[in-house]
Amino acid sequence: MDEHILDWLLEKKEPSIRYRTLTELLAFPDDSGEVLSAKKAVAGCKNVERIFARTDERGLFPHRPEYYGNWTTFNYLTALAELGLTKDDPRIWTIVDWILTPGDDKHEHFLQKELGCAYLLDEANLGGCRQVAFLSTLVRLGYLDEPRVKRLVDAFVDKGRFDGGYLCCWKKSRHKGQEPKSCYAASVPALHLYSILPEDYRSGEKYNALVNYFTSRNMICSKTEPGKIIADTRLGLFDGGLSQILTVAHAMCKLGLGNIPAMQSVWDILKAKLRIDGKYILEAMSTKKAILTDKPGQPNKWVTLYMLLFEKYK
Repeated sequence: MDEHILDWLLEKKEPSIRYRTLTELLAFPDDSGEVLSAKKAVAGCKNVERIFARTDERGLFPHRPEYYGNWTTFNYLTALAELGLTKDDPRIWTIVDWILTPGDDKHEHFLQKELGCAYLLDEANLGGCRQVAFLSTLVRLGYLDEPRVKRLVDAFVDKGRFDGGYLCCWKKSRHKGQEPKSCYAASVPALHLYSILPEDYRSGEKYNALVNYFTSRNMICSKTEPGKIIADTRLGLFDGGLSQILTVAHAMCKLGLGNIPAMQSVWDILKAKLRIDGKYILEAMSTKKAILTDKPGQPNKWVTLYMLLFEKYK
Protein backbone atom coordinates (compact mmCIF):
# COMPACT_ATOMS: atom_id res chain seq x y z
CA MET A 1 0.00 0.00 0.00
CA ASP A 2 1.38 3.40 -1.00
CA GLU A 3 2.36 5.22 2.17
CA HIS A 4 1.71 8.73 0.85
CA ILE A 5 -1.85 7.79 -0.13
CA LEU A 6 -2.41 6.16 3.25
CA ASP A 7 -1.12 9.30 5.01
CA TRP A 8 -3.53 11.34 2.88
CA LEU A 9 -6.50 9.20 3.91
CA LEU A 10 -5.48 9.36 7.56
CA GLU A 11 -5.40 13.16 7.75
CA LYS A 12 -7.26 14.30 10.85
CA LYS A 13 -9.06 17.11 9.01
CA GLU A 14 -11.49 14.51 7.56
CA PRO A 15 -12.44 12.34 10.55
CA SER A 16 -14.85 10.06 8.68
CA ILE A 17 -12.27 9.05 6.10
CA ARG A 18 -9.68 8.58 8.84
CA TYR A 19 -12.08 6.47 10.94
CA ARG A 20 -13.08 4.21 8.08
CA THR A 21 -9.49 3.87 6.88
CA LEU A 22 -8.43 2.75 10.34
CA THR A 23 -11.32 0.33 10.88
CA GLU A 24 -11.99 -1.05 7.38
CA LEU A 25 -8.76 -0.71 5.41
CA LEU A 26 -6.23 -1.20 8.21
CA ALA A 27 -8.47 -3.32 10.49
CA PHE A 28 -7.50 -1.55 13.71
CA PRO A 29 -9.37 -2.95 16.76
CA ASP A 30 -12.49 -1.00 17.72
CA ASP A 31 -11.10 -0.38 21.19
CA SER A 32 -7.75 0.99 20.03
CA GLY A 33 -6.92 4.54 21.05
CA GLU A 34 -6.68 5.79 17.46
CA VAL A 35 -10.05 4.34 16.51
CA LEU A 36 -11.81 5.68 19.61
CA SER A 37 -10.33 9.12 19.02
CA ALA A 38 -11.33 9.10 15.35
CA LYS A 39 -14.87 7.92 16.18
CA LYS A 40 -15.29 10.75 18.67
CA ALA A 41 -14.08 13.22 16.04
CA VAL A 42 -16.61 11.88 13.51
CA ALA A 43 -19.54 12.65 15.84
CA GLY A 44 -18.58 16.32 15.94
CA CYS A 45 -17.18 16.82 12.45
CA LYS A 46 -18.45 19.43 9.99
CA ASN A 47 -20.31 16.99 7.75
CA VAL A 48 -22.19 15.39 10.65
CA GLU A 49 -23.00 18.68 12.38
CA ARG A 50 -24.19 20.15 9.08
CA ILE A 51 -26.71 17.32 8.64
CA PHE A 52 -28.01 17.38 12.21
CA ALA A 53 -28.39 21.18 11.98
CA ARG A 54 -31.31 20.48 9.63
CA THR A 55 -33.37 18.70 12.29
CA ASP A 56 -36.36 20.45 13.83
CA GLU A 57 -37.30 20.97 17.47
CA ARG A 58 -38.35 17.30 17.67
CA GLY A 59 -34.94 16.15 16.49
CA LEU A 60 -36.39 14.99 13.15
CA PHE A 61 -35.58 15.90 9.55
CA PRO A 62 -38.41 17.98 8.00
CA HIS A 63 -39.40 16.49 4.66
CA ARG A 64 -38.95 19.71 2.69
CA PRO A 65 -38.57 20.05 -1.09
CA GLU A 66 -35.32 21.96 -0.63
CA TYR A 67 -33.90 18.89 1.13
CA TYR A 68 -35.08 15.60 -0.41
CA GLY A 69 -38.84 15.80 -0.02
CA ASN A 70 -40.32 12.60 1.41
CA TRP A 71 -36.95 10.88 1.05
CA THR A 72 -35.15 13.37 3.34
CA THR A 73 -34.87 11.04 6.34
CA PHE A 74 -33.70 8.18 4.10
CA ASN A 75 -30.96 10.24 2.46
CA TYR A 76 -29.64 11.99 5.55
CA LEU A 77 -29.47 8.79 7.59
CA THR A 78 -27.68 7.14 4.66
CA ALA A 79 -25.15 9.97 4.61
CA LEU A 80 -24.62 9.64 8.37
CA ALA A 81 -24.03 5.90 8.02
CA GLU A 82 -21.51 6.57 5.26
CA LEU A 83 -19.76 9.08 7.50
CA GLY A 84 -19.34 6.39 10.16
CA LEU A 85 -22.16 7.03 12.63
CA THR A 86 -24.11 4.19 14.24
CA LYS A 87 -26.91 3.86 16.75
CA ASP A 88 -24.29 4.57 19.41
CA ASP A 89 -25.11 8.23 18.69
CA PRO A 90 -28.32 9.10 20.59
CA ARG A 91 -29.24 11.79 18.05
CA ILE A 92 -30.21 8.97 15.68
CA TRP A 93 -32.60 7.17 18.03
CA THR A 94 -35.62 9.46 17.66
CA ILE A 95 -35.18 9.72 13.89
CA VAL A 96 -35.05 5.96 13.33
CA ASP A 97 -37.99 5.28 15.65
CA TRP A 98 -40.03 7.91 13.78
CA ILE A 99 -39.35 6.53 10.30
CA LEU A 100 -40.05 2.97 11.45
CA THR A 101 -43.48 3.97 12.77
CA PRO A 102 -46.18 4.23 10.05
CA GLY A 103 -47.97 7.57 9.82
CA ASP A 104 -49.55 10.02 7.39
CA ASP A 105 -46.51 12.28 7.57
CA LYS A 106 -44.37 9.46 6.14
CA HIS A 107 -46.37 8.83 2.98
CA GLU A 108 -45.08 8.88 -0.56
CA HIS A 109 -47.16 9.05 -3.72
CA PHE A 110 -45.00 6.46 -5.50
CA LEU A 111 -45.64 8.22 -8.83
CA GLN A 112 -48.71 6.21 -9.85
CA LYS A 113 -52.13 7.78 -9.29
CA GLU A 114 -53.89 4.44 -9.10
CA LEU A 115 -51.78 3.42 -6.11
CA GLY A 116 -52.35 6.57 -4.10
CA CYS A 117 -50.12 7.29 -1.13
CA ALA A 118 -48.42 4.66 0.99
CA TYR A 119 -46.12 4.53 4.00
CA LEU A 120 -42.53 4.84 2.83
CA LEU A 121 -41.54 1.49 4.34
CA ASP A 122 -44.77 -0.36 3.59
CA GLU A 123 -43.84 -4.00 3.12
CA ALA A 124 -45.71 -4.14 -0.19
CA ASN A 125 -43.26 -1.59 -1.63
CA LEU A 126 -39.98 -3.09 -0.42
CA GLY A 127 -38.82 -4.12 -3.88
CA GLY A 128 -38.14 -0.50 -4.84
CA CYS A 129 -34.61 0.83 -5.05
CA ARG A 130 -34.98 3.54 -2.40
CA GLN A 131 -36.58 1.24 0.16
CA VAL A 132 -34.00 -1.51 -0.34
CA ALA A 133 -31.15 1.00 -0.12
CA PHE A 134 -32.58 2.36 3.12
CA LEU A 135 -32.71 -1.11 4.65
CA SER A 136 -28.95 -1.22 4.07
CA THR A 137 -28.66 2.08 5.92
CA LEU A 138 -30.54 0.70 8.91
CA VAL A 139 -28.30 -2.37 8.98
CA ARG A 140 -25.16 -0.22 8.74
CA LEU A 141 -26.42 1.92 11.62
CA GLY A 142 -26.68 -1.25 13.71
CA TYR A 143 -30.43 -1.80 13.74
CA LEU A 144 -30.72 -5.35 12.39
CA ASP A 145 -31.54 -6.59 15.90
CA GLU A 146 -34.50 -4.17 16.07
CA PRO A 147 -37.63 -6.34 15.49
CA ARG A 148 -39.20 -3.91 13.02
CA VAL A 149 -36.03 -3.81 10.91
CA LYS A 150 -35.56 -7.58 11.07
CA ARG A 151 -39.14 -8.05 9.85
CA LEU A 152 -38.56 -5.64 6.95
CA VAL A 153 -35.32 -7.36 5.95
CA ASP A 154 -37.01 -10.77 5.97
CA ALA A 155 -39.88 -9.35 3.90
CA PHE A 156 -37.34 -7.94 1.43
CA VAL A 157 -35.72 -11.36 0.97
CA ASP A 158 -39.10 -12.79 0.01
CA LYS A 159 -39.46 -10.11 -2.70
CA GLY A 160 -36.86 -11.81 -4.90
CA ARG A 161 -38.54 -12.36 -8.27
CA PHE A 162 -38.74 -15.03 -10.98
CA ASP A 163 -35.63 -13.69 -12.74
CA GLY A 164 -33.64 -13.19 -9.54
CA GLY A 165 -33.89 -9.41 -9.36
CA TYR A 166 -36.10 -6.83 -7.66
CA LEU A 167 -38.72 -4.40 -8.90
CA CYS A 168 -40.87 -1.51 -7.73
CA CYS A 169 -44.42 -2.80 -7.26
CA TRP A 170 -45.95 -0.33 -9.75
CA LYS A 171 -43.84 -1.33 -12.76
CA LYS A 172 -45.70 -2.94 -15.62
CA SER A 173 -44.54 -4.95 -18.61
CA ARG A 174 -44.56 -3.34 -22.05
CA HIS A 175 -45.92 -6.64 -23.34
CA LYS A 176 -49.55 -7.30 -22.46
CA GLY A 177 -50.10 -10.33 -20.28
CA GLN A 178 -46.42 -10.73 -19.36
CA GLU A 179 -44.88 -10.25 -15.95
CA PRO A 180 -42.40 -7.34 -16.03
CA LYS A 181 -38.72 -8.08 -15.74
CA SER A 182 -36.81 -6.95 -12.69
CA CYS A 183 -35.19 -3.53 -12.57
CA TYR A 184 -31.40 -3.24 -12.55
CA ALA A 185 -31.60 -0.04 -10.49
CA ALA A 186 -33.53 -1.88 -7.74
CA SER A 187 -31.39 -5.02 -7.90
CA VAL A 188 -28.07 -3.20 -7.30
CA PRO A 189 -29.03 -2.02 -3.77
CA ALA A 190 -30.45 -5.48 -3.12
CA LEU A 191 -27.03 -6.98 -3.84
CA HIS A 192 -25.46 -4.41 -1.53
CA LEU A 193 -27.90 -5.27 1.25
CA TYR A 194 -27.02 -8.95 1.06
CA SER A 195 -23.32 -8.03 1.29
CA ILE A 196 -23.73 -6.36 4.68
CA LEU A 197 -26.19 -8.86 6.17
CA PRO A 198 -24.92 -11.76 8.32
CA GLU A 199 -23.65 -14.79 6.43
CA ASP A 200 -26.73 -16.88 7.21
CA TYR A 201 -28.64 -14.73 4.70
CA ARG A 202 -26.17 -15.61 1.94
CA SER A 203 -27.65 -18.91 0.90
CA GLY A 204 -30.85 -20.31 -0.49
CA GLU A 205 -32.84 -19.84 -3.65
CA LYS A 206 -33.41 -16.07 -3.44
CA TYR A 207 -29.78 -15.22 -2.77
CA ASN A 208 -28.43 -17.54 -5.46
CA ALA A 209 -30.94 -16.20 -7.97
CA LEU A 210 -29.87 -12.60 -7.27
CA VAL A 211 -26.18 -13.41 -7.74
CA ASN A 212 -27.07 -15.17 -10.99
CA TYR A 213 -29.09 -12.11 -12.06
CA PHE A 214 -25.79 -10.20 -12.11
CA THR A 215 -23.29 -12.83 -13.17
CA SER A 216 -25.43 -13.84 -16.15
CA ARG A 217 -25.07 -10.29 -17.50
CA ASN A 218 -21.38 -9.78 -16.64
CA MET A 219 -22.53 -7.65 -13.71
CA ILE A 220 -23.10 -4.36 -15.55
CA CYS A 221 -24.57 -5.27 -18.94
CA SER A 222 -27.97 -5.74 -20.52
CA LYS A 223 -29.31 -9.29 -20.52
CA THR A 224 -31.03 -8.88 -23.88
CA GLU A 225 -28.21 -6.92 -25.52
CA PRO A 226 -24.98 -8.59 -24.33
CA GLY A 227 -22.08 -6.16 -24.14
CA LYS A 228 -24.29 -3.10 -23.75
CA ILE A 229 -23.39 -1.48 -20.42
CA ILE A 230 -26.46 -0.37 -18.47
CA ALA A 231 -24.78 0.49 -15.16
CA ASP A 232 -23.54 3.94 -14.19
CA THR A 233 -19.79 3.34 -14.49
CA ARG A 234 -18.66 6.72 -13.16
CA LEU A 235 -16.77 7.09 -9.90
CA GLY A 236 -19.68 8.87 -8.26
CA LEU A 237 -21.09 9.80 -4.86
CA PHE A 238 -24.83 10.38 -4.69
CA ASP A 239 -26.69 11.41 -1.52
CA GLY A 240 -24.42 9.33 0.65
CA GLY A 241 -24.45 6.35 -1.73
CA LEU A 242 -22.11 5.14 -4.45
CA SER A 243 -22.55 4.90 -8.20
CA GLN A 244 -23.73 1.53 -9.49
CA ILE A 245 -20.33 0.19 -10.56
CA LEU A 246 -18.82 1.06 -7.17
CA THR A 247 -21.79 -0.48 -5.35
CA VAL A 248 -21.55 -3.69 -7.38
CA ALA A 249 -17.78 -3.93 -6.89
CA HIS A 250 -18.02 -3.35 -3.15
CA ALA A 251 -20.89 -5.81 -2.70
CA MET A 252 -19.25 -8.60 -4.69
CA CYS A 253 -15.97 -8.19 -2.83
CA LYS A 254 -17.75 -8.31 0.53
CA LEU A 255 -19.59 -11.44 -0.61
CA GLY A 256 -16.26 -13.10 -1.45
CA LEU A 257 -17.06 -13.06 -5.17
CA GLY A 258 -14.71 -10.33 -6.34
CA ASN A 259 -12.51 -12.66 -8.38
CA ILE A 260 -15.13 -14.60 -10.33
CA PRO A 261 -14.86 -14.31 -14.17
CA ALA A 262 -18.07 -12.27 -14.48
CA MET A 263 -16.39 -9.44 -12.54
CA GLN A 264 -13.65 -8.91 -15.11
CA SER A 265 -15.60 -6.26 -17.01
CA VAL A 266 -16.00 -4.29 -13.76
CA TRP A 267 -12.30 -4.44 -12.94
CA ASP A 268 -11.31 -3.52 -16.51
CA ILE A 269 -13.34 -0.32 -16.29
CA LEU A 270 -12.16 0.62 -12.81
CA LYS A 271 -8.53 -0.13 -13.62
CA ALA A 272 -8.68 2.39 -16.47
CA LYS A 273 -9.94 5.24 -14.27
CA LEU A 274 -7.83 8.37 -14.13
CA ARG A 275 -5.56 8.98 -11.16
CA ILE A 276 -3.39 11.87 -10.05
CA ASP A 277 -0.39 10.79 -8.02
CA GLY A 278 -2.18 7.51 -7.33
CA LYS A 279 -5.34 9.21 -6.07
CA TYR A 280 -8.60 8.48 -7.87
CA ILE A 281 -10.64 11.27 -9.45
CA LEU A 282 -14.27 11.87 -8.51
CA GLU A 283 -16.31 11.88 -11.72
CA ALA A 284 -19.82 12.72 -10.51
CA MET A 285 -21.80 13.73 -7.44
CA SER A 286 -25.33 14.87 -6.60
CA THR A 287 -26.04 18.59 -6.58
CA LYS A 288 -27.44 18.70 -3.04
CA LYS A 289 -24.21 17.33 -1.55
CA ALA A 290 -25.36 15.57 1.61
CA ILE A 291 -21.64 15.00 2.25
CA LEU A 292 -19.25 17.84 1.54
CA THR A 293 -16.28 16.61 -0.44
CA ASP A 294 -13.98 17.57 -3.30
CA LYS A 295 -15.60 18.58 -6.57
CA PRO A 296 -15.73 16.23 -9.56
CA GLY A 297 -12.52 16.31 -11.54
CA GLN A 298 -10.34 16.38 -8.43
CA PRO A 299 -8.65 13.62 -6.40
CA ASN A 300 -11.18 12.29 -3.91
CA LYS A 301 -10.61 10.44 -0.66
CA TRP A 302 -13.94 8.60 -0.70
CA VAL A 303 -13.50 6.95 -4.08
CA THR A 304 -9.81 6.29 -3.38
CA LEU A 305 -10.70 4.56 -0.11
CA TYR A 306 -13.27 2.36 -1.84
CA MET A 307 -10.86 1.43 -4.62
CA LEU A 308 -8.31 0.36 -2.00
CA LEU A 309 -10.99 -1.60 -0.15
CA PHE A 310 -11.77 -3.49 -3.36
CA GLU A 311 -8.16 -4.56 -3.58
CA LYS A 312 -8.22 -5.69 0.03
CA TYR A 313 -11.47 -7.66 -0.14
CA LYS A 314 -11.01 -9.02 -3.65
